[in-house]
Amino acid sequence: MLATIQTRLKAQLPAARWVGVEIAEDIDAFSDRAGQVESGTAIIMPWGEQAQPQQDATGAFRQLVRTVFAIGVVIRHYDHLMGADRALQFDTYKADLEAAMAGWEPNGTLDPFELVGGESSPVTTGVSIYVQTWACTRILTGA
Repeated sequence: MLATIQTRLKAQLPAARWVGVEIAEDIDAFSDRAGQVESGTAIIMPWGEQAQPQQDATGAFRQLVRTVFAIGVVIRHYDHLMGADRALQFDTYKADLEAAMAGWEPNGTLDPFELVGGESSPVTTGVSIYVQTWACTRILTGA
C-alpha cells in the first residue's frame, strides 16, 4: 500500500510546490528524514492497523483491517517568519494532500481514504512538519 500511495502522490501533487515523496518505515526514520529533506517533500509512514474479527463461517477467510498512514509535509523556513505566518504556509500543502487523498479508493480497499486528523510540529530550528493521518479499510483474505 505504501508504494501505491507514493505513486498516487507523485502523480497528483503539483510539481511546482512539491519536490518529492519519500517513505519512512517508522516514527524514528520519519523524524530523521523530516530534518534532512528539502522543503515541499512529503513523507509517508505506516501508522497502524486494527483488524476486526473474521466473520465468515463458510470456510472462506475475509477479515476487515482498518489501515492508517501518516503523510507529512516538510517546510523549511529560510526567512524570519513568526508562528502564525509559518502555520499559514501549511494551508496550500494541506489542500494539495487533501485533494490527492480524500475519497481515493485504491485497488484492494473496501472504502475510500478518509482524513483522521492532522497536526504540525517543529522538527529542528527553521524546519516544521505538518502531518495528517489517513485511513482506509482493506480486506485480508489470506490469499
